[in-house]
Amino acid sequence: MKIYIEYLFIDNTALNLLILYLTLATLREKIDAKRLFLSALIGTAFAFLLPFVKYFSILYKAAAAFLMTAVFKNKTFKAYLLRTVVFIAYSFFLGGVISGLFNLKSEGIAGAAVYNGDAVSLTVLGASVFFVLIRKLFLLGRERRRARYYYKTKLVLKGFCRELTGYYDSGNKLYDANDHTPAVILSAEIGEEIVAAESPEIFGLEVGTVGGKKTLKAFKVDKFWIYSEKGVNIIDNMTAAIADGSFKNFTVLLHSEMCGEKC
Repeated sequence: MKIYIEYLFIDNTALNLLILYLTLATLREKIDAKRLFLSALIGTAFAFLLPFVKYFSILYKAAAAFLMTAVFKNKTFKAYLLRTVVFIAYSFFLGGVISGLFNLKSEGIAGAAVYNGDAVSLTVLGASVFFVLIRKLFLLGRERRRARYYYKTKLVLKGFCRELTGYYDSGNKLYDANDHTPAVILSAEIGEEIVAAESPEIFGLEVGTVGGKKTLKAFKVDKFWIYSEKGVNIIDNMTAAIADGSFKNFTVLLHSEMCGEKC
């Protein structure tokens, strides 16, 4: 077996960066590139010394994990502990994926992270599989969290009656300047369809955006229903503005006062 010591630095640093990045992304922490690289290098330094540790190797690895995650800013001890736990869990997961690939090909791993140079591709493959799996799980979890904010709604204006998928947004604080009532925002497709079908009286509604203020077309609807497990919230003579484009997975953006704790 040929041992390529230079891969110890490259592979450990790269894998540490991957695990650290996913750990911070999972916990929605700010990713500081300098601290990220510093933490990865600390982990690599521990890996260099690991072959010389004959006893208490598990404690040695745990100490490495705690030190690596301590590099980042810690608001609370609980946040620091959670970061360390997630990092260790991801490390075991990645190690299992790579070990499994090596076993499938009957390749051996020498020590902590130095191995036959011919098997480098297995590490790259294992890291890729690990990243894809974690990303899939992360996206699935995010969609499940978002599902709590989706509501069945129904909009009625003259002859137009349609069930729509609403999304509760606590950041939507758009009000009708004339009567100071909360307003929803319809996707461009639905809004223009209603205008073409029923010709409601159109007026401008000013909204604030990152790029400044702009005016959206708006109109009044006869009735608007929001269905939830707690019942139905019925709003009469509600203001609906038309977005410049479409939304993903929903067609109407609800106002922060229309649902929330009420639903």
